[in-house]
Amino acid sequence: MKLKVERKNIIKYIEIAIGIIAFSIEFNLITSPLNIVVGGSSGLAVIVKKLFGMDTSTFITIFYVIMLVLNFFVYGKNSTKKLIIGSILYPIGIHLFKNITNYIVLDYSNVLMLCIIDGLLRGIACGFTYKNNFLTGGTDVPKKIISDKLKITMGNSVRIFDGILIIFGGFIFGVNRVLYAIIILYITSKVTDKIILGISNKKMFYIMTDKPEEIRSSVKNDLKCGITEIDAIGGYNDKRHNMLMCVIPTRDYIKLKDFINKIDKDAFFIVTDSYHMYYHGER
Repeated sequence: MKLKVERKNIIKYIEIAIGIIAFSIEFNLITSPLNIVVGGSSGLAVIVKKLFGMDTSTFITIFYVIMLVLNFFVYGKNSTKKLIIGSILYPIGIHLFKNITNYIVLDYSNVLMLCIIDGLLRGIACGFTYKNNFLTGGTDVPKKIISDKLKITMGNSVRIFDGILIIFGGFIFGVNRVLYAIIILYITSKVTDKIILGISNKKMFYIMTDKPEEIRSSVKNDLKCGITEIDAIGGYNDKRHNMLMCVIPTRDYIKLKDFINKIDKDAFFIVTDSYHMYYHGER
């Protein structure tokens, strides 16, 4: 059991290290040279470099120290402890890779392709850090303060803060850079979700039908899958229904859909992705 826990911790720290490295590479290799503001401390660093000529790694280091102190005064010692490691590792990573363009030479005329690569790297970085509940600090501090003061969700606070940065970056670097930032953020969100949730290879069906026995028989005998029957009441007409729930491999999606339509043309069903299944106890 102890070895299993230690192995899990080792994997966790490896993933966090990969996340920090991916953040550092994408910023120094693509985001900063292209002057694309995608929000966060990296976006601030790009803007400050343009307006005041300050080195991005120096700005990020100073900014993270200031945010760490700010968090201490606003939220106290216990909250600040959670940010210390990230507030140290991220600036170090940015500094270590700041001269990466001397060793990896890219064609910066192909901006769209570089934005796609940047989105992939950011997605990997975000996925591994969020997956392990790792906090990097930086703009997370003012975003949390905005959330608390305005009584809004953290998600809305992030959108407001980063949205303002991206728009401001558009005024400085042009509208095209805003469009590229949106592309990067879209790809980042998709890759992040895939890393955190995994790639779904199963589908979950919720089936409302008046012929539960026939459908249940088809699932068990033809698809060789288990199925659960649940009593349900329709919200529209308060009519009692039999709802069936089952998880099947994605490859059998069409088969089950056809089975349902063939057995009960009036059946109502919902299909969602299923990422993880857990079972405790004996069969």
